[in-house]
Amino acid sequence: MTGRQGRAIAVLVAAVTLLAGCGGSAGSAGSAGSAAPARAATATPSPAADVSALPPCPTLADARPRADGLPALRLECLGAGPAVRLSDLRGTPMVLTVWAAWCTNCAREAALFTALHRKAGDRLRFFGVHYKAERGYGLAAARDFGVFYPSVHDADGDRTVRALRATAPPQTFFVTADGRVAEHHVGEITSEHQLESLVSRYLGVSV
Repeated sequence: MTGRQGRAIAVLVAAVTLLAGCGGSAGSAGSAGSAAPARAATATPSPAADVSALPPCPTLADARPRADGLPALRLECLGAGPAVRLSDLRGTPMVLTVWAAWCTNCAREAALFTALHRKAGDRLRFFGVHYKAERGYGLAAARDFGVFYPSVHDADGDRTVRALRATAPPQTFFVTADGRVAEHHVGEITSEHQLESLVSRYLGVSV
């Protein structure tokens, strides 16, 4: 973890008494994950919401939801831009990550996504769902983690948990260009090789 990440996490721990909530082990969708910690009552103010920390969310055409695809869950953009319905994310193979400001595993994964993005370019879309923390914390963490992709936001996480069955971050969905969820990976992806192998196997994109 970099010094910037450490400072961000220290602030977040004081605000939400966290870290126990990250799903620490990698696995398939059937793996068990830890529930996120309950938000503690605190007088610590939320960081200012700096929307420049992330690229804006895209404006998408409506697409008919698929039974084997992402749910028709509409969430507000974490940064600037319109709300996004997840089932409308079509056209390019996609790595969709469910992450949280207080998740150190997510910080490590963000670096892997950045490395893959540099190799794959516009052959892959990256998109995030940030949940279980206030918007200001999400934007502060996005800057500290080096998140380069737009994300939507679900402050209490309830809608995300119900729709995606994502009870603890990080979780990654590999979605084909036509909207099919080819794989739901639960837990941290721990190496560039592992991530590249998953993308090649489930999305057909080799780097």
